[in-house]
Amino acid sequence: MKNILYIVAVACLFTACTATNKTTISPYSGSTGHNALVYGLPQTRLYFEIETVHTIVKKGPYAEYATRMLGLQDVPLKDSESWKISGIRIYEKQEVDNEQLYTLSFIDYPQNINHLLRFTKSGLILDVSADNVLVNSRFSGSSSEDIRFLNSVVNSTVTEKVDTFYKTILTDTAFVRIPVLQRKVLAKTAEDQAREVASQIFKLREGRADFLAGNNDYKMDGSGLKLLLETLDSQEQQLLSVFSGAKVESRHIYTYSALPEDAGATTPLFYFSEKSGIVPQNAAGAKAVWYKTGDADVASNVNPSQTNNVVYYRIPQIVEVSAGVDKTTLVSKQKEIYQFGKTVSFPLLAPEK
Repeated sequence: MKNILYIVAVACLFTACTATNKTTISPYSGSTGHNALVYGLPQTRLYFEIETVHTIVKKGPYAEYATRMLGLQDVPLKDSESWKISGIRIYEKQEVDNEQLYTLSFIDYPQNINHLLRFTKSGLILDVSADNVLVNSRFSGSSSEDIRFLNSVVNSTVTEKVDTFYKTILTDTAFVRIPVLQRKVLAKTAEDQAREVASQIFKLREGRADFLAGNNDYKMDGSGLKLLLETLDSQEQQLLSVFSGAKVESRHIYTYSALPEDAGATTPLFYFSEKSGIVPQNAAGAKAVWYKTGDADVASNVNPSQTNNVVYYRIPQIVEVSAGVDKTTLVSKQKEIYQFGKTVSFPLLAPEK
């Protein structure tokens, strides 16, 4: 195909042409001759940016003793993870509708053809991707591998036990019982280790209270005291985590592309589970993440046929576009949808005087 240029039709594009009745337009048939422009009517592609939050909770090694030893309530007693959709953003881009292509033929090229060429090289979208596809994903935050509990909060995992028993020996005059000490090394139970950590927490709290009350030999104020208190707080939180557990959150942003075809229709983008995130449609707990376009009043369109000195154009219609999960709407925006609009024709040239 020679001398063919793909462009998105806009009204101002052709109004400066200087040809006479030597210009014809017809639906694109797959081939053209010389001196022809092939352009397409615009259509709107919607993009849905969905932000999800993935939360991982890890049970603390001594969670069972949190209430009894420290008075902590509602600490996690098992590992868990959950997903939720925190927000959806909608934006749109215009692209060429490959089913609405037209051939604009000239006997002589317009004088401003160089301007048309420069315009079309400015970055128009010519490729058409499939409907409802994931086009981008981003991740930020922490993962379960980032959870680390302190492994040195207990001074030792073993303890020494000393038992005393008596041994009877015969002397020259009588039987005598003498004490014998027997030392045993025993592993500390989980409860013993938890009690030791709880004791360290109480000591930290007492030390902080003494510094704040000035009941110590070291007098601090200003930035020095602030740094010390922050250090004590950090140490206490690390010790508390072996009772209260740990939680990390990560954010995943998925961008889906969709091409609206039927006004008023609700279309699933993907399926989502609060336990697993994005899942197949038939997965347990799967809920549809959908988008919906409002009703559009499409007026009667022109019937494109071979005509002299006119250009076909598509006027967008503003419709409500909403998106949500299951039965909940999370966002609603007004968008210009070209394929729901009216196809019109207008003169390529002003009438000659």
